[in-house]
Amino acid sequence: MKICKISIQIIIMSAIALPFANAQIGSRMPKKDKIEVGIFIGASNYEGTLEEKIINYNFTELGYGAMIRYNFSNKFAVRFGMDAGTIEDADYAATSEWRIKRNLSFKTSILDGYLAAEYYFATVSTSYKKYAQFYIFGGLGSFHFNPQAQYQGAWYNLQPLGTEGQGTQEYPNRMPYQLNQVYIPFGMGVRFTLSTTWFLNIELRANKTFTDYLDDVSLTYAAPDILMAQGGPLAVALADRTGEIRPGTSQPTGGPRGGLKSTDDWFYFTGFVISHSFRPKSHCYSF
Repeated sequence: MKICKISIQIIIMSAIALPFANAQIGSRMPKKDKIEVGIFIGASNYEGTLEEKIINYNFTELGYGAMIRYNFSNKFAVRFGMDAGTIEDADYAATSEWRIKRNLSFKTSILDGYLAAEYYFATVSTSYKKYAQFYIFGGLGSFHFNPQAQYQGAWYNLQPLGTEGQGTQEYPNRMPYQLNQVYIPFGMGVRFTLSTTWFLNIELRANKTFTDYLDDVSLTYAAPDILMAQGGPLAVALADRTGEIRPGTSQPTGGPRGGLKSTDDWFYFTGFVISHSFRPKSHCYSF
């Protein structure tokens, strides 16, 4: 998974560094306030048909958002969050010859909202009244996307073009994909207390979608004459872009554009959450 390895390394490094700060695992901490609000800032990325490298810094974009959390106890919480970001990739940056020849690319904004449950499975005391908690979370949400590609200096929406023959009688099993879909967000992180009311989270959120079209690339090349009748010359041009690299060449109809089997795409948000609780801090202690 893209970015996942970076986040796991950050979290593991935090866990390794904590003992050197006189940390005590399993120590008690003050009971959490019930309500927190916070903001997210970090990176957005994607995993799908155009992905070549596990970590591709060239196509890592800014992600941001906000959340509200309700703490049932020190171990359990629920939160509602909304995030936005951009995901993109392009074959021109690939190293394999067949990807460069394919010459496909995309960019899309992501806007999502989700509800997730959190479980804090380990608490570490790093110093007096300073704590770190490791946690996992998962939930359900919905998101909006709209893949685009740049052609001759302009950006075009790809979904209406049906670049793989979606919506045509000749390809009855390829229906136009929906731009609003549900997804499953889940992840892991570490939470640090900065003060009695301020907190810092380092977090990875992976988002499992149920579409293979975040990048508008999934199956095989459709027949150019069918694309011409359905979407016009622009659909033909953006469905097969091999000729832009090697003039006069094209991909065979039925050849793999993405693959012979659909696999769902993923998107990721990785970064920092700064949160603040508004109720007075309790003096009671809990495990």
